[in-house]
Amino acid sequence: MIRYESTRSRPVVSRAEGAIVGKFDDFQFDIRSWRIYGYRLRANTMFGRAGGIQADDLDQVGRDVVFISSEERVEWSGGTRNAEDGRAWASRYLGTKVISRDGTSLGEVDDLVFDPRDDKLVALILSGERIVELGKHVATGSAAVVIEDASFAVAVPEDDPESPTNWWERVRGTFSGRGGQAAHSTPGDDKADGSDDEGSR
Repeated sequence: MIRYESTRSRPVVSRAEGAIVGKFDDFQFDIRSWRIYGYRLRANTMFGRAGGIQADDLDQVGRDVVFISSEERVEWSGGTRNAEDGRAWASRYLGTKVISRDGTSLGEVDDLVFDPRDDKLVALILSGERIVELGKHVATGSAAVVIEDASFAVAVPEDDPESPTNWWERVRGTFSGRGGQAAHSTPGDDKADGSDDEGSR
């Protein structure tokens, strides 16, 4: 699992050609199922033309670079981020208001956590470095996020210098500490995880 903001402008490398084809920029997801449809790139040019790849063409989000299957899979068609019903762009979802079901303001969406192996959004980072795992207790709309109860938003664990790669495990441990947050299994739980907060297929 990885935070979206940490991937922005990360170099994108094509495995087939062994070339840097651009920089990671954005992704579009379904606001109901949280499935990611595709990823947006920016070319390494003066004007940084935009393009996109289908979700299946993303191979791995590494520590320093993002890998895609082939440069030929990139559609350099302008990469316009058009508004589509039931879908949202990660970059534009930042700043979305978050409230509890009783109307209490919980701030805004500061970041998104996604699983690049399963191409799915799994959690939201809220104002004040709080995190809520997506599940039946969360409704993500185009204008606001509604959480069943404010207690579902917990503090993001601090970085552990002695174990920097198990960030998501510490997050899940925080959720478990409040009696188990999500009412569903998180994408990727049934797969071997050799990189924790980074993803590969």
